Amino acid sequence: MIFEGALGQAALMVVEALCVASLLLVLLRLRPIFGLTPVYTTLGVLYHLAGFLAGTLYVGFTPDIAMSPGSMVLFPANIFVVLFVYIQEDAYEARRLIYGLFAANVVVILMGILISYHLASPLVINPYQLAPALFLQHPRIALVGTLVLFVDTILIVLVYEWFKQLTPASRFIPIWLSMTLVLALDQVWFATGSFVELPAYRSILVSGLIGKAGAALIYSTALTLYLSLIEREPLQQGASTAIGDVFHLLTYRQKYEALRSQATKDALTGLYNRGYFNEALPRLMAAAKVEGKALALLMIDVDGFKKINDTVGHLEGDRILQCIGVALMAEARASDVVCRYGGEELAALLPETDLTQGYALARRIQASIPKLCTWQPDKATTSGVTVTIGLAVASEAGSPSELVARADERLYEGKRAGRNRVVGAEGHAAQ
Repeated sequence: MIFEGALGQAALMVVEALCVASLLLVLLRLRPIFGLTPVYTTLGVLYHLAGFLAGTLYVGFTPDIAMSPGSMVLFPANIFVVLFVYIQEDAYEARRLIYGLFAANVVVILMGILISYHLASPLVINPYQLAPALFLQHPRIALVGTLVLFVDTILIVLVYEWFKQLTPASRFIPIWLSMTLVLALDQVWFATGSFVELPAYRSILVSGLIGKAGAALIYSTALTLYLSLIEREPLQQGASTAIGDVFHLLTYRQKYEALRSQATKDALTGLYNRGYFNEALPRLMAAAKVEGKALALLMIDVDGFKKINDTVGHLEGDRILQCIGVALMAEARASDVVCRYGGEELAALLPETDLTQGYALARRIQASIPKLCTWQPDKATTSGVTVTIGLAVASEAGSPSELVARADERLYEGKRAGRNRVVGAEGHAAQ
């Protein structure tokens, strides 16, 4: 048979994981029609089956490596769905699912105890000779499993948020890292809490880590492909107003961050706006003073912007501002605060940057923008857009307003000197 060997059994587990992920994603896609009840019902069945298989069926790949489809294929589906619901719905819905899984786990344990009592009775007809131990978990294992499941489902949300902040440009990496980390921690906690004193503890731990790392990769890839190709935007359901807990705070934080991002970004260029600049400048100046570090400010003005608007129109002027915003972000570091200050004037706050470093960056910006951003004064001519930059550092200013005034003064000194140049301290100008 094709699945008789170790590689065949591994391939079978991969196929099983893909089938489970596909089934759940289909049900999740249909949630605007049927709601999330079919998903949660299916997950409850899968969870029960995962527990049953974890206690009865293992595949031995090597003398020291044995994995159960229940632990390696079905259990990660719980984490998979919790993460999906959090990403595409909200933290309230994720909380309902987490509490539901916790309740389902408790019910399975209690029902297993009752069934084991049935099977122990001489009045019960048991044609398959099922042992009571098949349904009765060890109290220690049941307690550890219940607690670990609850922690896992909460932790996946928190860890995902953390990784998403570290890798905001990637969709796959925070999903994959969070699932890998949480499933690895699940294996460590469960194996240690349940089997640490047994000779087979190391084998159980290593087998689980290998299997769940593979499951994390499969489920993360499936979720990323789905979110990238099929459901790019959340299909929001109504959020309830339940008790305040970590999920209430997460939902509030999600909405707050989204609103704050809209309120602090310039709609045209995608850079920070003047309001955010006014908020960030005093904070960065105060931090630089306390920590004894440098802070530089660049005030950047587009040369001849009125002529551009008058010649080719405001839409072309908008395109040029967008292009300059892209060019500035390409030169800026992650710690820099690049803003549209007003009209065709932009600003860049550069933490831990002294006069020499700020001057070097300003020169790079001045050189790169004409290459990236061009316009056509007439059909036969293409001209690069130029900028004039005024530079000032926090050490030569007593207040935020004085720092802006110094940088602005040098900017207009550059304008008077012929434009397309950088003006730093002591009126030094370079074209």
